[in-house]
Amino acid sequence: MKSLQMIIIGLLFAVSAARVRAATEPRPYYAGKTIQLIVAFAPGGVTDNSARLVGRYLGKHIPGNPVMIVQNMPGASGIIAANYLYGVAKPDGLTIAALGRGNYLEQMVGMPEVRFDFRKFAWIGSFNNAPMMLACRADSGLSSVEKIRAAPKPPRIAQGGSGSISFIFSSLVEEALNIKFQNVMGYKSGRDIDLAVERGEADCRASSDITVLRTPWPEWLEKRFMNFIVQQGPQKSRVLPPDLPTVYELAGPQAKPVLNLMDIMLAYTEFDRPFAAPPAIAPEPLRILREAFTKMLADPGFSAEAKKLVDWDGSSMDGEQLQKRIERAVTQPPEVIKKIKEILK
Repeated sequence: MKSLQMIIIGLLFAVSAARVRAATEPRPYYAGKTIQLIVAFAPGGVTDNSARLVGRYLGKHIPGNPVMIVQNMPGASGIIAANYLYGVAKPDGLTIAALGRGNYLEQMVGMPEVRFDFRKFAWIGSFNNAPMMLACRADSGLSSVEKIRAAPKPPRIAQGGSGSISFIFSSLVEEALNIKFQNVMGYKSGRDIDLAVERGEADCRASSDITVLRTPWPEWLEKRFMNFIVQQGPQKSRVLPPDLPTVYELAGPQAKPVLNLMDIMLAYTEFDRPFAAPPAIAPEPLRILREAFTKMLADPGFSAEAKKLVDWDGSSMDGEQLQKRIERAVTQPPEVIKKIKEILK
């Protein structure tokens, strides 16, 4: 009987001690709170799909399990959302954003609409690399850089606009490899560009490597409709033919300044899906968000959905790596800024 009493007393003491600990332990910062996740583009696109995926998983890995609400804020190719996060959103860790990966270029060339410094965002992390490649219709006879160079007239390449990544990449390829394209401008989407190539309105097309995993590329490749010409580099793509040369391999020593420009202007192919908080966020919420982002990427559920939605290969950058990469890309001397302006004019 005495031993039973001792057991009961011990249990009561343990319960009491647990309650004391619970009462004295600090409540997680994010407990009972809501995080607004802003998307810099309209619903339905890859950026939106990626952001909504993060919205479903990030809160699970934040102590306190805050509610995540996704809100689209499209406009000016991502600049409106970036301006809002930089100058309007409170830096309390309750507003984060899926930003446009290439908006630092608008900053570098001094676009008047830009009211942010891309380097000063508090970067949380990014996932997916998406290096560029160039391909041409097989019936054009263009199967290599040498054949493009020897063509009697510049091959036609379909483009969206002068600020698009395909235009930037092909322009740099022209300079680095001493070749020339005729730009066919004005297509509104990647699908429109694919259709233009199918209709014979263009001979060539530049795109990110993961494009080849999506319609119509598998069918094109099965029918040998397209020839791969060159890939960005310096590292080779995981999805392109291993023997496909990089621009860095084909360029001569005189092209080093152009390759340096490529490292700057296409830096964002290394951080395809970047997420950020406002610049003045306190260190502790930023630490929590960065750690949660890293844990989210290791979540099997997230990984499975990301592979399905955005062809994720497991590549990523944590917040500190991303902060350093953006700092390195954006901080350039005046002569480099001038050259970037010339390319993007």
